[in-house]
Amino acid sequence: MHDPIEATRTQRREPEAKTQPATPAAVAVVAQPSVAAAAFDPDAYPLTRERVHALVQDGYITVTYANHHYLDFARTWVYHVVQAGITGFMVGAMDDDMLRALVGDGVNTWHMDSGNTKGDMGWGSANFHKMGRSKADLVQQFLQFNVSIVISDIDTAWLKNPLPYFDRFPKADILTSTDELRPTVNDDSLEKFPEAGASFNVGIMMFRPKSLAVIADWVKKLEDASLWDQAAFNELARLGHTTSNSSNKNLWKGDNGKLTIGVLPSSIFCSGHTYFTQHKFRELGLEPYVAHATFQYSGTPGKRHRFREAMLFHDPPKYYDSPKGFVTLTIDIPPELLAKADGIVGRMTADKMEDHFNLVHYQLQRLRTALLVATLTGRVIILPPIWCELDKYWGPLWNGNIGNSMFKKPFVCPMDHVFDIEGWWAKKLPPDFGPDLEWREYSFLDNSRMNADVNASRLVVSACGAEGCPGGAEVAGPSGEAKGAMHVAPGVTVAALTAALGETKAFKILELRPDALDALHDAWTGLPGDQLAQFKRRLKHYVSVNCCLDEQPGWVWYDFFSDVFPREDRFGRKFEHQFVIYKGETNVTAEGSPMDVPKDAPKES
Repeated sequence: MHDPIEATRTQRREPEAKTQPATPAAVAVVAQPSVAAAAFDPDAYPLTRERVHALVQDGYITVTYANHHYLDFARTWVYHVVQAGITGFMVGAMDDDMLRALVGDGVNTWHMDSGNTKGDMGWGSANFHKMGRSKADLVQQFLQFNVSIVISDIDTAWLKNPLPYFDRFPKADILTSTDELRPTVNDDSLEKFPEAGASFNVGIMMFRPKSLAVIADWVKKLEDASLWDQAAFNELARLGHTTSNSSNKNLWKGDNGKLTIGVLPSSIFCSGHTYFTQHKFRELGLEPYVAHATFQYSGTPGKRHRFREAMLFHDPPKYYDSPKGFVTLTIDIPPELLAKADGIVGRMTADKMEDHFNLVHYQLQRLRTALLVATLTGRVIILPPIWCELDKYWGPLWNGNIGNSMFKKPFVCPMDHVFDIEGWWAKKLPPDFGPDLEWREYSFLDNSRMNADVNASRLVVSACGAEGCPGGAEVAGPSGEAKGAMHVAPGVTVAALTAALGETKAFKILELRPDALDALHDAWTGLPGDQLAQFKRRLKHYVSVNCCLDEQPGWVWYDFFSDVFPREDRFGRKFEHQFVIYKGETNVTAEGSPMDVPKDAPKES
C-alpha cells in the first residue's frame, strides 16, 4: 500500500482501505524549502497570512499541532484528513525534529517554536497546560488572518469532511465538541443546551472570525498559568448563556451575549467514549465525522491502541509483519457468562461486580495460555476482544456506566479498560519479568492493511480427540505446508510443548482454537522455577483495574490467576478459596464482596 503522506506530495490518493471513507481529495502543498537543504533553517517555515490563504478550502483552514513525540499521530491525522477530502490543512511543528519530519513528508507545516517538551504531554501536566495556552493563541492568530479555523487535537481522526456540516450553521461564531455521553438528539442536529451540559471539549472546535473578541478574552484568561484552557473556555462560554431552541438550529448565546455557539452532536463528533466504547453513531445509524481518543486510561500508548483497535491508526507496512511471527486465539465464551452480564442497576457495590469479573476473568485465563505460547516461542501476541459488563471511569459508576450514559451490555472493552498499557505493556521490563512480549490489537488480522501472505500462513492448534493423540503422544504435528495443523493433549508438558512449537517457525501465525486453550489451561504451571516466577510476575502487572465502586478507594484489580488457590497477588494479599473484592491495594473488602470461603479450585504449583 502506498504511504498516505505521499498524497500530499503527488496530489493523488492512495487506494481506498475498506475502513476509510471514499471521498476523493487533491491536496495543495504551499511552497516551502526542501528538507534536504544543506542548512535546515526552521525560520524558513513561518505562519503567514499568505501561506494560510493559499490553502483555504471553502473559507476554512483545518489545523492541528504536535511535537515530534506524536509524529505517528500526526501522520495518522494527515492520512484521515486527506481521505476525508479536506484539502486545506496545516500541521504545526512544536519542535525542530517535528518540523523536519513534516517537511520531509510534504505536509504543509509551520515552525511554532513552542519552547515546550519534546516528550509526552501527559494529561494535566505543566506541559499539557502550556500546550493548551498555545491553542488559544493559535486560534487568535488564524482568525486575525480572516479565515475560519477548524482546530482539533493530534489524537483525533477525521472520518468525514465536516465543512459542509459547519456551513449549515452560518450564524454560529463557534461550534464546539462536548464530553456529553448521552446525546440529546438522535439525528445530526446540534445538541440541545443546557440539556447537553457536560464540559465543552476544546479538542474539536470551529471558530469564525466573528469570534475574535471572545478568543481575546480566552487568551487573556489563560495568562493565569494555573488555568486549564478547556476550563477557561467553558467558563467564558457559559457566562450569561441563553438556551438553545429548534427554531435557531439549537444555537444559543454565551459570554454575556458576545458569542453565538452550538454544541456539536456527540454521536458523530465523537469523544473516546461515544466512539470507542458506546459506538453511539452505529446505534443511531449515523456516520461519524471524527473520533477523539479521550475517556481512556493508559496515556498516549492507550490512545494509539484505541485507534488501532478501530483500524484507524496509520501504521507502516512493517507493523503488519514480524520476523517473530504471531500467536492468535479464539475464546469460546460460555453463553451463560454473556447472558448474565446484561447490565446492573443503581449504585456500584461489590455484589454487582460478580458477573462482570467472572466474564472478564474467564477470558484472561484463556489469554494466559496464549501468553504462555508467546513466551515459549517469542511470537507477537494478538490480543482477543475482551467482553465486559461494566464501564470504567475515574469515579463511581451508576447502572454500571459513566454518569448518565447508556449502551448495550455486554460490550467489547477497549484494551485500556482491563490492561495497564502505559505502565507495563508498552515498557521494556527488567529481566526478572521474563522475555519481552510484543502485542497487537484484536482487529489486527481483519485490517485491510494486513499483509495477505502473512495472514494466509497459519498453523491451527487444536486438542487431540477423546482417544488422545496418535500413539499416546503429547503433541501431534505440526503438519502441512500453507495451512498446517498441530494437536495437543491435555496435560502436555512444557518440554514437549516447547519442542513442538520449535517446529512451527515456517508458519507466520499460530492460531489457538478454543479446545487447545482448554487442553493447555494448566500448562503454565509446568514452567521451570525461575521462568514460572517471571511469567507470574509479568502477568500480575499486566492487568489494570475496574473503577469505581461507590466507596473509597473504589477501584478493583483484575487478576490473570483468579482461578488458582491458594495464591498471593502483586500486593501481597492472600486468596485461599475464591476471588474477593478488595478496595484498591488495601486488605479491606468492599461492601457486598464474597467471603473467602472454601471452594473447589486447582492448586497452584
